[in-house]
Amino acid sequence: MSDAVQVLKKLQFKEAGQPVLIIHSPTSYEEIIAEFQGDVHREAKNDKYQFIQVFGTTNVELQSFAQSAVHNVETDGLLWLCYPKKSSKTYKGSDCSRETVTGMLSNEGYEPVRQIAIDEDWSALRFRKTENIKKMTRKFAVTEEGIERTTKQ
Repeated sequence: MSDAVQVLKKLQFKEAGQPVLIIHSPTSYEEIIAEFQGDVHREAKNDKYQFIQVFGTTNVELQSFAQSAVHNVETDGLLWLCYPKKSSKTYKGSDCSRETVTGMLSNEGYEPVRQIAIDEDWSALRFRKTENIKKMTRKFAVTEEGIERTTKQ
């Protein structure tokens, strides 16, 4: 299995042939993009997408792109925010980290639910609407609904 196919598997991508929205991806990601086997939109052309992936190298940039993309994700679709790893030699000095990205979509009602490594430079956090998370088993949350649900346990 190629590295690109393994990344798609980690991203939980199963909708081959469906249009996807990938915003601000680095050129190093083109090999993975080629594996999507459907239309890859670099800006929103459809109202809704089942799969959206947003890249940013700074918190301000990532949040700006994410705030726009959040309105285009299908109900319980896959929404991934991708940011440089602290150990990245290519993106030294990025202010992004898991801690800063975690709360980026809290005002829109999204909780981070999964983190993966894309490659040696990029990490990705998947976000879901709190009401679509069946069971919140962790001790922290970033949305009001999530905080309420975690404190009831």
